[in-house]
Amino acid sequence: MISGIYSLCDNTLTPHLSHFELAQRLLAGGVSILQLRMKGETDLKKIQEITSSILTLKKKYSFTFILNDFVEIARGLPVDGVHVGQDDLGISEVRKKISPAQIVGYSSHSLSEAQEAERLGVDYVAFGAIFPTATKGPNHPVQGITKLRELVDRIKIPIVAIGGIHRNNFTQVLETGVSSIAMISALTTATNISEEAKWFVQKMQK
Repeated sequence: MISGIYSLCDNTLTPHLSHFELAQRLLAGGVSILQLRMKGETDLKKIQEITSSILTLKKKYSFTFILNDFVEIARGLPVDGVHVGQDDLGISEVRKKISPAQIVGYSSHSLSEAQEAERLGVDYVAFGAIFPTATKGPNHPVQGITKLRELVDRIKIPIVAIGGIHRNNFTQVLETGVSSIAMISALTTATNISEEAKWFVQKMQK
């Protein structure tokens, strides 16, 4: 379930597009995973409405739909899973609140943190930032390719590489053996989002 291109549906860099419009373009490009990311949003009704609207795209596209953070909303809707980080609800608490069929992803920023998340039973870990990224800012820790490759060798659950990944370094990340590669700006700021997503999807399938 966690493999291929992991797209983050976050319109921070593309405010002229709604989350639904952005999701449509990403899915038209063939991404296999879509995470709705609405950091800082406090209107739960709005989040629920957007989540529900994206769920209607399941009729047309085959994809794994992950909701970032909002566990209470995820438990009431047929999303495929939730994604949390160090500052969110604990992994064991998340498990208690959602359906056993829903998956849990976790953002890790060190080898030890990723290993601990695996021990606690998450279904996958997102590891990064692999390269410097404007999305997270200059103070966000950069892990690099060597640590990513080491993590791939150390844990059994799927690893999603994230952070500063684009056309020029994509192959380098892919060669580490990660299950999935996540991107925000490389996709959402493209002139043609669907075509850019398609390029990465095809590259990963070779």
